[in-house]
Amino acid sequence: MLIGMGLGRFSFSPLIPELIETGILTSQEAGIIAASNFAGYLFGALSAPFVRLFFGEIGSMKCCLVLALLSLFACILPWGFWWLVFWRALLGGLVGIMMIYCLAIATRFAPKGKLGAATGIVYTGVGIGIFLSGSLIPWLLSFSLAIAWLGIASIGLIAFMVAFWGWTSPIPENNKGINLSKNLSHQKIKWNSTVVGLISARTFFSLGLIPHTIYWVDYLVRGLGNDMDFGGMHWALFGCGAILGTYLWGRLADQIGFRFGLGLAFAAVAAGIALPVIYTTDWTLILSSLVVGAQPGLTAILSGRFHQLVGADRMAAVWRMSALVATVIQAIGAYGYVTLFSMFDDYTAIFLAGSASMALGAVLALTMKKSEHIQG
Repeated sequence: MLIGMGLGRFSFSPLIPELIETGILTSQEAGIIAASNFAGYLFGALSAPFVRLFFGEIGSMKCCLVLALLSLFACILPWGFWWLVFWRALLGGLVGIMMIYCLAIATRFAPKGKLGAATGIVYTGVGIGIFLSGSLIPWLLSFSLAIAWLGIASIGLIAFMVAFWGWTSPIPENNKGINLSKNLSHQKIKWNSTVVGLISARTFFSLGLIPHTIYWVDYLVRGLGNDMDFGGMHWALFGCGAILGTYLWGRLADQIGFRFGLGLAFAAVAAGIALPVIYTTDWTLILSSLVVGAQPGLTAILSGRFHQLVGADRMAAVWRMSALVATVIQAIGAYGYVTLFSMFDDYTAIFLAGSASMALGAVLALTMKKSEHIQG
């Protein structure tokens, strides 16, 4: 998750101001590259079952790691807009596969009573990637843009080696009967109000996250007139929120229940997105970076809620379907946000739209009242 999501998606945001100010990309081109990552995610989610058919779940994860590392190093080459579109889109596709099977495997092997903690730990990889990007990129940019790209790829290389070491761990004794082979097929989805509600909740989350994913550092630097060190500091805070908040949200869900934990997480992130454009002060900016940065924890709780409401056997199938639906709408929404910003050159509308989407997710999360008994 550090390589695929932490670096593959979130490392691009702190580079956007430099790419625009140096004339390498226009603001619209930078937005399109960021949006191509969302579009690539759709292709990855669509192809996930076919990839697993050939390589198995763990084999698929290893293949994704190799290609993701290659993509990070390819971004170093200064070969223009379309080159970056291709490699950032490929990274998005790889994340689409990683997200499905990382969460399916993590929820399947989570110890009893530790579902929130387990999914939270998996998502700390996202936070570590964001934190390292935010803390190192401004310093690396003082040397050159190529050095900054190289630094990102070097972090990926270290994570790559750690990941392959991690995949050598044996399956826990009490789970050896679980089939992770490539012949394991997805269970069919039983469409009902719960499944539709879960998929809709993930879709609202995906739409709400776009403004901070693409425009947060740009808003801080170009929108508010701060320097890149200020933007990098906040991106590092964003990463701190993801590292600490992800685990804490998971533990909170274990304590108060996933239904209320999910609703609370949605509401907190909604407030964190809107606050800095309504009332711009140092403390609101810091709060926004930390609270919205902790959004991987929301996804972790959401994945746990999927597991609870549809069961372990259907988790991967429903999670994949939610990825397909959410990503189609997210990709359209991302290009819509870019178009809206290009037309009006204003950040307020896009951040308020993101907040409203998260607020709808909070309402929906609290309406799903089915028993939280873990199935499977």
